[in-house]
This record gives sequence, C-alpha cells and structure tokens, in this order.
Amino acid sequence: QMCIRDRYQRRVRGIWPENTMAVLWFSFTLLAAVSATQPHIFLVLIDDLGWANVGNRAGTGNGSTVPEEAVTPNMDKLVRHGIRLNRHYTYNYCSPSRASLQSGRLPMHVSFNNDDPTTWNPSDPVSGFAGIPREMTGIAEKLKSGGYSTHMTGKWDAGMATWEQTPIGRGYDSFFGYYHHANDYYTQTLGFQSTGSSDICEAHNMSLVDLWRDHGPAHGENGTLYEEELFARNTLRVIEDHDLSSGQPLFMFHSFHLIHTPLEVPAEFEQEFSFLTDRNRRLYAAMVKYMDEKLGMFVEALHQKGMWDNTLMVVSSDNGGPIYETGPIAGGANNIPLKGGKLSDWEGGVRVNAFVSGGVLPSSVRGTELDSYIHIADWYGTLCHLAGVNATDERAQAAGLPGVDSINHWPLLIGQTKTAARTDIYLSKVAYIQNQYKLITGNTMPGTWGNASKGMVPFSGYWPGWGPDAVNNTFTKYQNCTFGCLYDIIQDPYEYTDIAAENPQLLKQMWATLTHLNTGIFLPDRGNMSFQACQVAQDEYGGFYGPFVK
Repeated sequence: QMCIRDRYQRRVRGIWPENTMAVLWFSFTLLAAVSATQPHIFLVLIDDLGWANVGNRAGTGNGSTVPEEAVTPNMDKLVRHGIRLNRHYTYNYCSPSRASLQSGRLPMHVSFNNDDPTTWNPSDPVSGFAGIPREMTGIAEKLKSGGYSTHMTGKWDAGMATWEQTPIGRGYDSFFGYYHHANDYYTQTLGFQSTGSSDICEAHNMSLVDLWRDHGPAHGENGTLYEEELFARNTLRVIEDHDLSSGQPLFMFHSFHLIHTPLEVPAEFEQEFSFLTDRNRRLYAAMVKYMDEKLGMFVEALHQKGMWDNTLMVVSSDNGGPIYETGPIAGGANNIPLKGGKLSDWEGGVRVNAFVSGGVLPSSVRGTELDSYIHIADWYGTLCHLAGVNATDERAQAAGLPGVDSINHWPLLIGQTKTAARTDIYLSKVAYIQNQYKLITGNTMPGTWGNASKGMVPFSGYWPGWGPDAVNNTFTKYQNCTFGCLYDIIQDPYEYTDIAAENPQLLKQMWATLTHLNTGIFLPDRGNMSFQACQVAQDEYGGFYGPFVK
C-alpha cells in the first residue's frame, strides 16, 4: 500500500492544491479500506464431475475410481488448504443448477426444465424464454453494484433469447463462452454427441457456431484451439489485466465445459491414461486432469498477481457425474459409493464435489470439512454478504417473480457459528430433504431421455458411466418410488435401505411438505423452439448463435 501511496502522491503533488490532495488521499484510503473488506471472488463451476473422479475422494473400493485415474493434484491441494463441503447439493442436471447459481433461487423457483436456448413464447416478455426471467437480478449485477469488476468465461446455459439474459446483460463486464448445454470442443458447433438431442436449427440442416465474446460473435476464434485452452487463456488474461491500484475487487466466474460430453481432449492427455482399457473411461480421466491443470494455472496467476491472500475461491460441480452410456453418448463419470448419477435425485445425482479455498479463509478453518447442507443457490446470498450488498431482489418483486431463496453461509464457513443455517433442501418437484431424511417420489427425466412412468427413479444402483454396466443399466435400472422412497442419508449416505414402511408418519409428513412446496412452483409457458433464433444467427451474426428477440 505504501508503494501505491507513494506513486499516487508523486502523481498529484504539484498539480493539485494541498487541501485538494488531502481530500483525494482520504478518498483513496477510504476506497482501499472498503475494498480490503471485499475479497476477490473466484467462482468455478465444473460440468458433470463425478463424486469419485477427484483424488481426494478416489480409492474407496467397491467399484470406485482408482487413485491413478483421478489425477487432481491442484484440487486436492486447494481442499487441504480450504474447506471440503461434504453435503453440497445442486439440481440433477445442468441448466437448472446454473440458473439457480446466477439467480439465488432454488431451481423450482427459477427454471427446472432442460429448455433449449432457442425457446420463445412471444406472449410473455418477462419469462417466455429458456433460463432466468428477464426481471430477475443476477449475481454479477449484485456484485457490480458493490464495486466489483465482473467477468465470465465458459458455459452459460442460463438463457440467450434476449440481450438481458446474456452474461453481459446480467452484469458481467466481459464474457467469452457459449450459450447452449454443450458444443464441440474443437469446432464450437452443436451436435447430438454433445447433448443427446438436436435443436430446431440442426433440424433445418443449419450448422451454427456457439461461441461469443462480449457484445458479438467470436468470429475468427472458433475452430482455432481446443475450447478449454481458449477459455483458460481468457481467464488468465482477465487476472493479468486486473488493476490492483484501483482498489476494485475482482469477481471472476470460470465455468468449465469440462467434463461434459462430447468426450474430447488433446491426444497427449489421453495417452497419459493408456493403462485404462475402456476409451470412455480413459477420455473422462484425461479431461479431469486437463481441468485440474487449468485450475492450478488460475491459482498460480492469482499468487503471481498478489491477489490470492485476499481471494475466496468457490469450486463446485453443477450436478453429479453422468453414469449412462447410450449410442454415441457416454457419461464416463464415477460416483461410487454414492447411488445413481446425473438425471436422478439419488445422492450421486445431486450431492456434488465442492470446496472453498483461498487466503481470505481464517487459518483456523483451513484443512477442515463441513457436513452442513449447502445448496448451489446459497452462493448468491453468501457472496452478496461479502460484497456488502443486500441480496433482496426488488426488481423481481416488482415484476411479481419469486424472491431469492439463498442463505448466507459465511458465518458457518469461517467458524463464527457451528449452527447450520439450512436444515432442508427442496431438491426438485419429486425430492425433498428434511433434517437427516430424504424423500424421493419419482423422476425428472427430460423427454429425450426415455419415457418411464413418473414414479420410477432411474439409475438406481452403483456403476460407472462406461463399460457394459453403463450400457446395460442406463434404461433398465429403475426403482419404484410411486408411494415414496425414504432414506436416512446421515446414517445411510449411500441410500441402501428404504425406511418408508417403518416410518409411515414421517413419510406422510414429508410428502405433505413436498406437495405444499410444489404449489409454489414457478412454471411459466416458455414457448417452443423458435426458428427466428436460426434466422438471426445466420443473417445477423454470420452463422453464430446469439440473442434473437429484440
């Protein structure tokens, strides 16, 4: 600070009158004092990371990953010097978790369907689109109002129909990434191997690119490098360009495409796992390592910039690891010993790898584990608290939209309290956690993933997302929860024993609570996929997806 002060005084002395310089210096020191209470925030979202695919959880046996395939030395080091969050929950697939993180709402109060970004209902100008309604305030807008410089890299998947729904429209100062559920790592076009479905543009034989920089298509950048290399370079540039002398804190959101399909990675990374005979398993392990290396580079850049000591890093997967294999789509993940995986409300689908780290954490909590419930929506309130801004969304209230559900967990994280702030989680319209008990009453499978009756819960078992078990079990291993399946997930974390029959009153009470919660579901008519998205992409953006409703 003295170096900054000396440079500042040399600049202004002799130019401004002494009393003016004193006022300016007071303002500068006040800004520095305020920013000192606002840590830099580095938020990381990993796509489809399996519970057992990180080094600090591998090697538990019974079909789990072996340590040699879960090569995540950087994540493991961050966990050792941070707080491992053992009961961090999300929705059971991508889009709702991302809408929840950005808006601070539980998915049932913002967006819980796997709507295509080209979806549009012209009769509803507020909520008639995929993703977050236009009048909800995003986390970047909140942090920006608190003085933060806000930047995003990677996968968005929270709406693109209108400008207000894009990252820039949501308050990010810069954005380099893509809008859809997934794209190809090398061409940035879509395709069935990316998401297991096709959009309206592909149905009309239009091969469009999904890659955007700030206010327009990323012309000339698509198809040049492996996508995660492009993304890593962008985030490293943001860190390098951040002006510390301004006193402005940084909010960086890096949203990995990894480890989502398609399973693609540079050949040299795949070769490191040649001892794994199943190629999908090998590719997934290589992609995890690639992700970990980039995360390590971000941490090193923050150290080199002198920012790490005042940084909070939050890392989470967006859902549990996918354990399916069907045709060209293979999940590749491993959640064992947790039951199930992505697209189900078993623990393997919604209880995810997550941790916090960084120099802002008190030394007394570093290297610890936290077993209290945290939902991905809760980072909204927690980060607003750190930024010194009110988490209430007055704009949404004025529009008649659901309010913020987020809970501030900062006192719990830094050890100021041992009392958990969250004791229940409204996971989905068919699943609810209350204290140590979890109720599941059916499935939330997107239409393209089978037509099982609503009481049948998929992925009912323990297998990895590759090999014969994945092929044979994807559409066959269901558990009938039509009358409710009940588990004590503290005493029975792997959901072996359904205790519904022995606890009829508890089952009845939890089902009644879930039924009541479902009366408050936010489910606007978002419309259908619109060919206008394809036309605008072709005519105005030169073959790139982007906002299409003006």
